[in-house]
Amino acid sequence: MLKAAGFAVLAVAVAAVAGVAVARDEPSVAVEPVRTATPTPVLKPRAKPVVKPSPSTSIDLSLEGLAAANKLYGAGKVPAVRCVLPAKPPETKSELLAYARVMVACMDQAWKPLVDRSQAVLFPVKTVQAYDLKKPAASPECGDAPKNMDAFYDNGTICFEWPEFSDPAEPAWNLVDFQQLLAHEYGHHVQQSTGILATYDAGWWKQPKAAQLENERRLELQASCLGAAFLGANRSSFRLTGERLRMWKSIVRRVGDENNTLKIRDHGSYKSHAYWTTRAFTAGDPATCNTFKASPKRVS
Repeated sequence: MLKAAGFAVLAVAVAAVAGVAVARDEPSVAVEPVRTATPTPVLKPRAKPVVKPSPSTSIDLSLEGLAAANKLYGAGKVPAVRCVLPAKPPETKSELLAYARVMVACMDQAWKPLVDRSQAVLFPVKTVQAYDLKKPAASPECGDAPKNMDAFYDNGTICFEWPEFSDPAEPAWNLVDFQQLLAHEYGHHVQQSTGILATYDAGWWKQPKAAQLENERRLELQASCLGAAFLGANRSSFRLTGERLRMWKSIVRRVGDENNTLKIRDHGSYKSHAYWTTRAFTAGDPATCNTFKASPKRVS
């Protein structure tokens, strides 16, 4: 989740999102031509040429067009990286923070070569912080945390509500849920690093409310999809096989706007979330995550 629709983003050039290089003209040196007497030519009438627009060379500068053309989709599959994760399922605030920071370091390794090939820069996550909605003063780093969300991403900072994942009765389930949530929030970090987030932030407010919500769903579903691509490529390190994989599939099929107590359709339905995450987990490739090119039905 993004903390708010008007979140701060880096000033990433929109042209880079579209994969269009911005040329800077160098000043030319004026040269005085040699003037000679030339007879005045006799001009013959010519037929006016017919110029037809070429669809193949046109550039879609809409929010959806720029986000859909990002080079990330052609950067290749997410690699498997060496992740040395804590053996004990985390339960306390300090254990969850330690696990989250190790997992973020793993995601840094995996995503960096893809972001590099996207002609962008994967800048470091500023910090990972935990908050408790019952004790907001104890976590000032996360500011005014949303009351209906378990986590959010805000301009390089990942925050999560740690008591949500600390139930000692369900350690395995809590850990798998925690993994998919952190992977989603890091998906927003990939979006910011590659300019997708900047494109979205620059154009969403110009649209009608229904279009704003649809594009917010595209953004959120894509973050989940990118997170699932990472987890699928690194399923061995995260032990997402057998029973744990069944847990993960059950969790991603129950993430959606149906859970939103505010009745706002900004993250996508159960069905849409399951569609994007399960196929990305299998493929391990951000090419499966171009939600901005999908039909409205796929991002309902």
